[in-house]
Order: sequence, then structure tokens, then C-alpha cells
Amino acid sequence: MDVSILVLSTSLTAESNSRRLARCMEEELVAAGATIDRLDLRDYDLPMCGADGCWENTQTKLLRQRVEACDAVFVASPVYNYDVNAAAKNFIELTGSAWTEKIVAMGVTAGGQRSGMAPLGFINSLMLDFRCLVLPRYVYATDEAYTATGQPTEAISERIGAAGRELLRLAKAMKA
Repeated sequence: MDVSILVLSTSLTAESNSRRLARCMEEELVAAGATIDRLDLRDYDLPMCGADGCWENTQTKLLRQRVEACDAVFVASPVYNYDVNAAAKNFIELTGSAWTEKIVAMGVTAGGQRSGMAPLGFINSLMLDFRCLVLPRYVYATDEAYTATGQPTEAISERIGAAGRELLRLAKAMKA
């Protein structure tokens, strides 16, 4: 069964660890047979939610359609100030109801060990506002999860693989 998964990279930094995390998840999902739609917020100049014309913005409409078209979403975000980044939150606000009843997995990166629960507010919003089914297993990676050359360590690769397999399994089950 063909399953379409949107891999959303929300970092606006060119070589961020969360972008690496998104690429690793994408590779995992492709190897498992999923169809991937890669969406990197760095490629878009999105308006801030609430700004004049934000809902009519051509890019906003296009991205809303991409979220609607997928069966599941993997969100990769950096953690800033104990939360996902503002670009991730803005994207959710702009695309709103397109998220309704989506299967969602999260991957977040942070500078240290103390932000492990940072994505919970974001996850709660997805569950409560849009009735998303969010995987309880999310990937949390610190700077130590990557080698000096930017490659994921074996431990983080295993966590990405486990989350990717679970996301694909649930997306297939819900599609059936």
C-alpha cells in the first residue's frame, strides 16, 4: 500500500542538526517504501500568521494543499527556549485544518539534555486542535547525536529507524 509522508524541516539554518534529522528520517522512510514529499521551510518566505493577507498568500495555500494531500507527517524542529522553533508554530497556524486527523511523528534537536519535553506543547496543540494521532515515541537528539562530520551516531540512527517504522506502520493502518 502506497503511503505518502510529508517530511517537514522547520529549521531556517542551512546546516542545522534538525535538517540532518529530517534527511535521515527521509532516507529511512524511502528505504521502507514510503512516498516522500520533502518540505523545507527554508525554501519559503511565509508570512507571519495574523499578518494582512496571510491566508490568501499563494505559498500558504500551496503548503496547505501539501499537508492535506499526505497520509502522515514527520516534523523536524530545533528547540529554542524550551519549545519548537517559531517557524514550526507559524507553519501550523498557517496550514491549520489541513492537519486534521493526520498521523504525526516528531524529531527535535537541542543543544543539551534539558529540553527533552520541549515539544509537548506543540504535540498537545496537534492532538487537541486537529485531532492528530501523534506517535508517543519522538526523536530527541542533542549535539552529541552527530559525529564531527555531521553523520548521525548509531544510537540516533536506531531511534530514527524505530520512529520511522512506527510512523509508516500507523499510516498504512489508518489508510486501510
